[in-house]
Amino acid sequence: MAAYRVPRHPKVEAHARRQTRIARIVGLVLIWVLLGTLVLVAERVIPTQHLPWKALSVIDPVGAATMAKAARTGANPAACRAVLRQGGLFYANAPAPVAGDSCAIPDGLKLTSGMAPLMPADTVMTCKQALAVSIWERQVVQPVAFETLGQAVVGVEHFGAFACRRIYGREEGPLSQHASANALDVSGFRLADGSEISVERDWADPGPKGQFLRRIRDGGCRVFVTVLSPDYNAEHANHFHLDMGGWPLCA
Repeated sequence: MAAYRVPRHPKVEAHARRQTRIARIVGLVLIWVLLGTLVLVAERVIPTQHLPWKALSVIDPVGAATMAKAARTGANPAACRAVLRQGGLFYANAPAPVAGDSCAIPDGLKLTSGMAPLMPADTVMTCKQALAVSIWERQVVQPVAFETLGQAVVGVEHFGAFACRRIYGREEGPLSQHASANALDVSGFRLADGSEISVERDWADPGPKGQFLRRIRDGGCRVFVTVLSPDYNAEHANHFHLDMGGWPLCA
């Protein structure tokens, strides 16, 4: 006995295929319409600092997209400098200091005004790092200083940005972000009344100074890729390590 074969209906099958194609096209159109609607709503409702496709501005508060936008913008030297200028930051392009065969700063600059001065001032950083530092100073450090200390920060003290060395100065292992001036070690702050706050001395302070330091550390974690503080290890007991090129870490 011959095996039973389901009868074929070419017109019905062709109609079903057309229906399937139409359903897929309609589904894709609906998805794109939904996405477009969400983008339009986001453009109108969500602040710029939270939208990764919006241009970065130094004058915007720190938001969910600030770190990603700073990293993206900083990767383009011309765009990075444009954002600094638009934000009222002034800088001087720096010749690329070279130490050894593997350390260089191809995109170096010195911030000259537009924020509380770095101390010492003659500090060369990559534009990406300088951009993050300026955002952190304006949108984190200064607001927290007024909230916790009632006055402005007029100087940011540091141990330096460029140092041709490996991580922790070891003889082997990966190069530090300092080897490309893509990091800054901040040790303290000078206030408008002439007093100073030290990371080493005041980190454990339960009062306003300690609160200030812990809050700007936490705020820095929304701007920089890597933030290391006295909570991380003994090597960072006297400074914040802030960089824009290491592994994402906030400690």
